Amino acid sequence: MAQTAANAAKPTSMWALLRDPRYLAFWMAGALIGVVRWFQLLALGVFTFELTGSPLLVSIVPLLSMAPMAMFGPIIGAVADRVDRKLLFAVSIAGICITSAVMGAIALSGTLHFGHVAFIAFMNGIFWATDMPIRRRLLGDLSGDALPTAMSLDAATGNGTRMLGPLLGGAVLQFVGVQGIFLFSAAVYGLCIVLVLFVRVQGSAKAAIPTSLIHDLRAGIQYVRGDMHLRRILGITVIFNVFGFPFTSMIPVIGKVHLAQDSFWTGVVSSLEGLGALLGAILIAMIARPGNYYPIYLRGTIGYILAIYVLAISLFFINGMPEAFGLVATVLVIAGMCGASFAAMQSTLTYLGAAPEYRSRVLGVLTLCIGAAPFGFLNVGWMASMWGAPLALFIMASEGLIMLLLLRLTTPIGKPDPGHYSASQDQLTAKP
Repeated sequence: MAQTAANAAKPTSMWALLRDPRYLAFWMAGALIGVVRWFQLLALGVFTFELTGSPLLVSIVPLLSMAPMAMFGPIIGAVADRVDRKLLFAVSIAGICITSAVMGAIALSGTLHFGHVAFIAFMNGIFWATDMPIRRRLLGDLSGDALPTAMSLDAATGNGTRMLGPLLGGAVLQFVGVQGIFLFSAAVYGLCIVLVLFVRVQGSAKAAIPTSLIHDLRAGIQYVRGDMHLRRILGITVIFNVFGFPFTSMIPVIGKVHLAQDSFWTGVVSSLEGLGALLGAILIAMIARPGNYYPIYLRGTIGYILAIYVLAISLFFINGMPEAFGLVATVLVIAGMCGASFAAMQSTLTYLGAAPEYRSRVLGVLTLCIGAAPFGFLNVGWMASMWGAPLALFIMASEGLIMLLLLRLTTPIGKPDPGHYSASQDQLTAKP
């Protein structure tokens, strides 16, 4: 059997990974794309609120960015098993680069309206849907027996971009204008194309079942349905993305209404969740072992939703008070640390839980589960437009805890099997 990229590359430490030009190129591309992602989500959310004053429309922006994950994630995962992954990734970057440049030209002409914002948000979502089944699959393949280190490093970097992106987004929107958002994005995407095309890598793998695309899609979903561990992991992913993560769409509203801040300082507020995520990722990189991957994942999810509870209750009492900024900032940092626990383990557990020949398709199913987030954004946006952001966040967090309880009652999530993931980790170094 032909040797795959996973067997060809066997770095054993973070520094060995970063000395590998193939891993380095895709890791750096992921970092730059992450900056643009959070940069745009914050800036377009603030711009939409300034333009419309509607919390519901603010929540529509991330909704449209997440919806393509559910719509196209499994398809991209199946396609990625059949074509050159590097080429597919480069083509997708080129597409969003051109789209961002066109949107920048429209913004410069002074004719930008919410319809344009909605369009670019949806196009961004199509591009971001390629991350799990293509870029992260390549990172996993190239990391060899350093998979946990590779995924933790990528997660830590992604969490760092959650801090840097909103800071840049608020500053560019405040001092340059919305046209700067799109032109900056286009320039960064152009750099990513260069990075990806610079390295040579075996970009495709032989599909486990060389049949139709529809058959491959069904096979990925059936594979997950037949594995209790993957069902449990992906069930938590759905809950986090429907009842946890959508709270971030309310940060522009919190910054503008409850903290009375301008675009720059609203970006600072949003970046604090990313700061907590970066700190959490660093801590997880030091303590994570196969035996505690799942507890970190579950407890991070619970802690994140509880932090939303605290934030919601705080907003009922501190609206307009001088100490409001510090309290909100503290809660957001804690939420970010809990979110890092979820994010760092999500890809690792899913990757380890799937057989090598099914990993792209299972990561595509993971993207589908992440793509459930639009329901959460619509839910919290609608409630915020009716009753205000604090009550909306309180209700959403309550729904999340109820769903975790239901998952606990239907699957033994309190009794993870560490050996399952340890055995999967051992398979990474086994020759085919």
